[in-house]
Amino acid sequence: MKFGIDIGHNCKPDTGAVSIKKEDDLTKAVGTKLMEKLSAAGHSVINCTPNITRSVDESLQKRVNKANDNNVWAR
Repeated sequence: MKFGIDIGHNCKPDTGAVSIKKEDDLTKAVGTKLMEKLSAAGHSVINCTPNITRSVDESLQKRVNKANDNNVWAR
């Protein structure tokens, strides 16, 4: 099965919560672990999280483009 994973929280300024830990860091750790487990189980995993963005709109568009380019479909 193919999965498109969007970890999120990579725009600047980041809008995630900050307290003892940053939501951004926790979200990335969980997303990374999920992708590792899915891959280890034999699934195809597409990381749809963009590396660099300048705005929320650009970030969302890059995520959608990456999923579409890799034929990741919601079911």
